[in-house]
Amino acid sequence: MRTRTRSPRAQPTARVVLVALLACVVGLSGCTGGGSPTPTGTTEQTPAQRLAAARAELEASPAVDFELTSAGLPGKAVGVSGAKGTGLFKPPSFKGTLNATVNGVTGTVEVIAVEQDVYLKLFTPGYNKVDPSDYGAPNPAQLFNPQTGITSLIAKTTDPAKGQRTRDGAAVLDTITGTVPGSAVADLFVIGDRNGTFDITYGITHDSGDLRTLVLKGPFYASTTSTYTLRLKALDQAVAITRP
Repeated sequence: MRTRTRSPRAQPTARVVLVALLACVVGLSGCTGGGSPTPTGTTEQTPAQRLAAARAELEASPAVDFELTSAGLPGKAVGVSGAKGTGLFKPPSFKGTLNATVNGVTGTVEVIAVEQDVYLKLFTPGYNKVDPSDYGAPNPAQLFNPQTGITSLIAKTTDPAKGQRTRDGAAVLDTITGTVPGSAVADLFVIGDRNGTFDITYGITHDSGDLRTLVLKGPFYASTTSTYTLRLKALDQAVAITRP
């Protein structure tokens, strides 16, 4: 009688494949195409949840390094084109420099702002109290007001969605995109079409979840599209900002 032989590997191999497929079906282990298994019981945060967490973390920081840059501004634009300094959320304060254009003249001025009071060095050795709206500029302290400032735009963002991963210097950022109403932008920056809509992109550090960048693009000025980019970095130590 002829004995029928079989491959010693056929049955174990089939069994391994079957077990793996069953594990995927019943959820015994995470199975994702082309990637590593997802840990059981974990849930990825939605874009809105990530933004809310980043906002809370930033507003709780002792101080924030701040930089504002712009692109695509019309040649005769009046207002602030840039800023750099340190901000506080409690109380809303800012100390640094502003790049502003007034009557066709662009210059950099030193500024201290605490709550509603704004002081500039206007070609003088000391600070002078001013109304920034006279120069088409926002009160820089109010950029750090949790109710109406930069971070308040997060609650006003419509349809936040996960964007591409990018870099800002050495930082790896996950981006979240959305839109904000022109009224929110105009209230914050004193410029912008109140009836328009602005695209907004947030950059959140991939590992730590810190809000690091905020890019606004839209009708800041009539008949053109401009972009303002804000860079933020939470500091570990408080910084004293007082009225001069």
